[in-house]
Parts: sequence; structure tokens; C-alpha cells
Amino acid sequence: MTRRRAWPVLLTALVLTVMSGLLLPGPASADEIWGEKTIYTNMVSGGDGTRTPDIIATSANNAVVVWREGLRPGNVDMGYVRYSYTTDGGANWSRPQMLAQETSEWAWHYVVLHKVGSTLYAFLGRTPIRDDEPDGKDEKEGFPTDGINHNGLPINGTFLKRSTDQGHSWQDVPDASFPDMKNLALSGRPAPGLINGEHVMPYWASPRENGVLLSSDMKTWRKGGSVRNGNDPTVLAGENQIAVSQDDPTKLVMVARSKDNAAWSTGTYQSASKTWKWDDFIHDPVLHSDNIARPFFTKDGNGQYLYIYNRGTGFYGDRDILDYKTRRPGAAWSAAKDFANGSDPEDTAGTGKGWDNYPMADEYAPGKFWVVWEFDTTRIKMKRLDISGAP
Repeated sequence: MTRRRAWPVLLTALVLTVMSGLLLPGPASADEIWGEKTIYTNMVSGGDGTRTPDIIATSANNAVVVWREGLRPGNVDMGYVRYSYTTDGGANWSRPQMLAQETSEWAWHYVVLHKVGSTLYAFLGRTPIRDDEPDGKDEKEGFPTDGINHNGLPINGTFLKRSTDQGHSWQDVPDASFPDMKNLALSGRPAPGLINGEHVMPYWASPRENGVLLSSDMKTWRKGGSVRNGNDPTVLAGENQIAVSQDDPTKLVMVARSKDNAAWSTGTYQSASKTWKWDDFIHDPVLHSDNIARPFFTKDGNGQYLYIYNRGTGFYGDRDILDYKTRRPGAAWSAAKDFANGSDPEDTAGTGKGWDNYPMADEYAPGKFWVVWEFDTTRIKMKRLDISGAP
């Protein structure tokens, strides 16, 4: 080929390369939210309604959701627990089934899910039907003193169930054991995998003790260290969640709802005692809380933090809207991004609260999540969230 003929050929190749770059899809550069679905509706649920869901995914198409149903008017934070699963990516959900039934003696305060390999686990906190709290406690909180438990306290037992068929059926784990603590509550799932040979699960207990439980077999759990100042009047931390630190993979970070912005602590493993030493809680300058409700916090497979929370302001402020933020390693937290706002009057029931609240999520591929939350105290909702392309 002569030099005179080569130039037009090279120019044509350059133009085609540029055009190909413009026409072919490039890497994602923004978040994606899609597939909103109402999994379950109950417009006449007793107590405080259909609440506090959790979700575990076993693939992009398979997931199981659990939630608590209220018992009777005037009761809060107690009920029975149901579940539903999907095998087609969330387009359809199974008929709700019973995970934990209430009895004449007991009801259930919470349920949290976890996955280890192909086995799913459900942690449940039990509360009595009869009022077992000190005299005057119900009256002080505005509940009638009629001998009936109205506020889901005390939590006097922790139980474990297991599923080996992607959450389609569940069996008791009768030999599970947990430390004896006042009102032990599990509101966040364990960090993924084993850390120093043990599963690490966040807990909180009275009086606002925020720490971690440790287990090598998912059945026998022991206390593994707690944050000193969770009950400080300026902190009032609770419903904590944990993740492996972005800054140091040998450390854990804990995030909890708090009186001001979210409470943040870093934990360092102590090899001699085989426990975790936690720094005092500090208020994160950009993670909103106001103690409104439990946020969701995790680190995804790309090393990115995800924080889903209520937008409302003021101590125990409104729960109408859910936002989220993301943070890549070495970067600042993103601005707030819209996630859910279904509080329009036509979407709410007459007895519902009209809020979007208590989110939980599970990652099925790096940066890609199933997210579930309660809406209006009458419905359990689900969306997909993809933050793999978040800037």
C-alpha cells in the first residue's frame, strides 16, 4: 500500500472507532431502581400492623421475605411472623405462610435473616402475652394496666430456624443458645463470612447496649464486645448494623440509629480475648438519623457503603420518605438520593400510618440489591437497587 492510499484507510478506521464508542453501551454511571412490587397487603391487621420485614436472596430470581403481623388493637412491637418467597425475580410471590405463630403465652418481637452457603437462618425474639414488666411501666408509657403486654417487652428468649430449600420451608434449630441479656434484640444481620473464624452479629439490649455476638457454628453464640457509651443521653444508640471497614479490612464499623446523626463506631479484634474492642460512638456528620427508625447499612461486593434511612427531621421525626446514600472507598458520601415515597393519601389505608419505613436489603450480585420495607403499616414492598455504577 502506498503512503497516499494509506491515509484514507487510516482515517476511515479512526471514524469507525469513534462511532463505535458512541454507539456501544458503556459502563453504568448512575444508580438504577426498578421492579417495585407489593409483596403482601393486610388492611385490617391488628396491633401496629404489618411491619419490620427482612429479605434474603439466593440468586437474581430467588428471594424470601419475612415480616411481623400485629395481634390486637393497642399492641405494638409484637405479633406473629409470616414469610413469602419468589422464584421469578419478584414478579410473583408465594402465598404467605407462617414462620412463627403466636400462642396463648407468647408472641414475637422481631425476625432477622442470614445466609451461610445454601442454608438460610431466621433469628426470632420472643415476648410474653402477659404483662411481665414491673408495675406501672405500661401506665407510664400510656398503655392500659390490664395485665396484657402492650409494647413487646420484655424480650425474654431468642430462637433460631433454618431452611435448606431457599426459604420455602423452615425447621427449628432446637440446640441454639444465646447469652442471657435484658431485652436482647437482633436488628442487623451478621457480617458476611467468617471473621477470625467466627460469625459476627450485631445486637442491642437494655439499657442501649450495642455490641456483637460471636459464633463458630451459627448455633452457640457468645458476647464479643460492646460500645461503652450507647446509653449516653447525647447518643441513645440502637438497632445497630455492622460491616467490614473500607479503610482497614481487619476492622469492623458499626452504625446505629441515634439521637442526632447516626452513631458510628470502629471495632478492633483482640486476639488474646477473642473479642472486639469498640471505640466510643460518635455522630457521623453526614448520615441522618434523629432516632426516627432503624436505617439499613452495609458494604457491597465492590467495597462501597450503602445507607438507607428516613428523611424526616426532629427527634423521632416523621417516617414518610426513604432516602439512601453511597460511599466508594476513599471518597465522600454521596448526596441524598430518593428511594421510596408512597405517602400520598390515595395509597394509604384509613388505619395505616402512611409511612415508608424499616428498610432491609440483601446483595445478589456486586452492588445489586433486593430491598424490602414496610409501607403504611399495611403493606410489605420490594424494589431492586443497583449501585454498581454509582459515581
